[in-house]
Amino acid sequence: MGTIEISIFPEKIFEIFNLPITGTFFLSLILGAFLFFLFFFGLKTAPGRLRAFSEWVLESFLNYIEGVVGEKGKAKEIFPLVCTLFLFILFANLLEILPGVGVFHFFRSPSSDLSFTLPLAIFSMGYIHFHAIQKLGLFSHLKKFLNFKNPILFFVGILEGISQIVRTFSLAIRLFGNLFAGEILLIVTSRLFPFLLPLPFLLLEIFVSFIQALIFSTLVAIFYAVETTKAE
Repeated sequence: MGTIEISIFPEKIFEIFNLPITGTFFLSLILGAFLFFLFFFGLKTAPGRLRAFSEWVLESFLNYIEGVVGEKGKAKEIFPLVCTLFLFILFANLLEILPGVGVFHFFRSPSSDLSFTLPLAIFSMGYIHFHAIQKLGLFSHLKKFLNFKNPILFFVGILEGISQIVRTFSLAIRLFGNLFAGEILLIVTSRLFPFLLPLPFLLLEIFVSFIQALIFSTLVAIFYAVETTKAE
């Protein structure tokens, strides 16, 4: 039995103009292209029943987001982002159960790489604040973080600003930590007991993959609803 290499850093597989391309970045590019062609072209040419089922799934997810944010209008505004995040993260998570992914050190699930989850979190929070400024205005939005009416409100605003940074990192680290731990578990069990024992863990990781994608997208929807509400 060979040694098991475990590293939180992704493996570089090649370079383009001195830009290192890691296995996780390469897989995320392939996954992004696959999902684009699947939903942009595939659903248009899909049989009627499959298209109807896909529309039902999307409508159900929209109703779920509406229940989370409490307003139909805000649900429709944030739905394109959270639906894209959910599908992209879900498929990225599920890559870890494919044969060879994780076992070979240079190919890992993108979600087990912090350089994948952190940009997703930063982009999501940036998207939220950009649209909050559009909806509320720059000064009204900044009032949540810089309020000079009295020292208490000023201190509360500073804490709110710090919480935005904490939210961003918590989004990224939660997803990264769960998928990285799950990938290690699958690698170890598949090396020690390569037949029946890994099966329950594979089923567990499928469940965890779905839950983590749902948690990430749900939190983004909640943060959007909060930040686009005018401060008193």
